[in-house]
Amino acid sequence: MALGGCSGLSEQDGVAGLEIEIPRPPEVEVGHTITLVARALDAAGNPVDAPITWLTPDTTLIVTPGGDITGRTGGTTGRVQAQVAGLASDFVLLTVLPRPDTLVLSADSVLTVAPDVQVSEPMIATLRSFAPPDPLSGRTIVYAVTAPTFADPAERTVEMPGGVLSIPATTGADGAPAEPVTLARVVGRPAPATAVVTVSAVTATGLPVAGSGQRFRVQFQ
Repeated sequence: MALGGCSGLSEQDGVAGLEIEIPRPPEVEVGHTITLVARALDAAGNPVDAPITWLTPDTTLIVTPGGDITGRTGGTTGRVQAQVAGLASDFVLLTVLPRPDTLVLSADSVLTVAPDVQVSEPMIATLRSFAPPDPLSGRTIVYAVTAPTFADPAERTVEMPGGVLSIPATTGADGAPAEPVTLARVVGRPAPATAVVTVSAVTATGLPVAGSGQRFRVQFQ
């Protein structure tokens, strides 16, 4: 959180200003609720026990008087303002992020790795929103090897970039991982005939995105 203040306020009822905690980054996802906090201050900068009310002039956000802010329209911005004792703060500008609504396998879900090839082709999944109907960048798709299972990761026979069995991939402008996610044989160990990689994503509220649980099958020849 970052602190924001008010400009051009004159003291009323012992209140001379407001101190606002602004989220960093200043954004909220559609359907997700964050709570903004403000403190009334006197002329000396000391807290004043005074009721603070929040409001918005925009329809892109849903705002309660207590400061609960919910994203309503993705791909837009919205302004919120705190009021106390007849005084109003500067507007706080929030970006309303589209909600990830679907996770789609954008390439063949079955990949074949020839005997003389070490690494598979990229496993491409795309994260998209329905409103607006666009791919989402800067979000996370989790790729995890779910078969075979390895009680000890050090004994793995396949691995993703970085030598891991699970990787959070950040999406680019097309909604797919900006850095390709592949599956490779571990040198010196026999690869399984087939490995399964499961993809998933969650919303800001922690709910699974539709399409989570889909799988890539990587066949090693």
